[in-house]
Amino acid sequence: MDASKLLTYQQVLENLPATKHLLLGNGFSIACDEVFSYTNLFDYAKENGLTEHVTKVFGYLGTNNFEGVLRLLEDAKWVSKYYKLKPRAKYRFSIAKDLASVKRALLNAVAKTHLPYPASISDERKNKCAEFFAPYHTIFTTNYDLLLYWVSNHALETLKQQDGFRASIDDPSAEYLVFSEHLGPDKGILFIHGALHLYVEEGEVRKHSWVRSGTTIIELVKKGLEKGQYPHFVAEGKAQKKLQQIQKSDYMSYCLGKLGRVTSPLVIYGLAFNENDYHIAHVLAENKVLEKIYIGLFQKPEHPANKPIYKAVKEIQARRALATKGLRRPKALQIEYFDSKTVSVWD
Repeated sequence: MDASKLLTYQQVLENLPATKHLLLGNGFSIACDEVFSYTNLFDYAKENGLTEHVTKVFGYLGTNNFEGVLRLLEDAKWVSKYYKLKPRAKYRFSIAKDLASVKRALLNAVAKTHLPYPASISDERKNKCAEFFAPYHTIFTTNYDLLLYWVSNHALETLKQQDGFRASIDDPSAEYLVFSEHLGPDKGILFIHGALHLYVEEGEVRKHSWVRSGTTIIELVKKGLEKGQYPHFVAEGKAQKKLQQIQKSDYMSYCLGKLGRVTSPLVIYGLAFNENDYHIAHVLAENKVLEKIYIGLFQKPEHPANKPIYKAVKEIQARRALATKGLRRPKALQIEYFDSKTVSVWD
């Protein structure tokens, strides 16, 4: 690709219509703090306390999803107690011990790979990020960290972004909120892979709320783990496994489906488009009405780091051709690239 054809972010904004959407990848979080460059909680946990024995349970599920493993061990613990199953004599592993070790490993990983408080980011930086968000109608993210949540709360009055979570009908004064509304035409933020501040209980997706509880989200996550309120998110893994976990969640399925229905141009910032992002690529390709995508490149166009992006774009274009084959007036999908370094997100 010719470097001279690489747009600046300002040129992208000048080309965009009034309604446009934004998709964030991990580059957005890394631009805030290098702590987020370590995105794989499973790998961190494995290297810092997760036993080799319990990692085989992760392997059995074919995923790095903590929520799934924790629920499986909870169910196995109940079954063993119900059937009065006793562990083998002198056997150093047990379901109860492994369940506790996974909880500890997840807590340690979250504590070590995430900023502890919203105040860890200055108001000036949050304001700058809110300016970056302001032009967009819907903001999608593949990240499960709390940065988007913190900024949207900080600039709630100016951004006016909805997320579909409302007070519980059954318990209006509860400290949590419940996912109960689709966005419709409203501006919104959506966590395609779930997030640390979300959990499932009594068949509904709930959101921890600092405003309602007076407790920081990280502390609520820690307390929730002890009560079986496991963070509802998809960790790093293969695209197919991510998609399977997404499809099991009404909330995440809605978020991914919403991305597949956008009609206005989409700006993508901080997404590497590795093969584990192909479920995102496929949803974009199969959106038959989407006509324009702008993808940010952090390196020079010819840099090897961009090869996964170019490969994913070829995949998107080929899949789009198949999806629109036979249509009387198929809409072409135009993809352009911009220099991510010309975007002022946090500073």
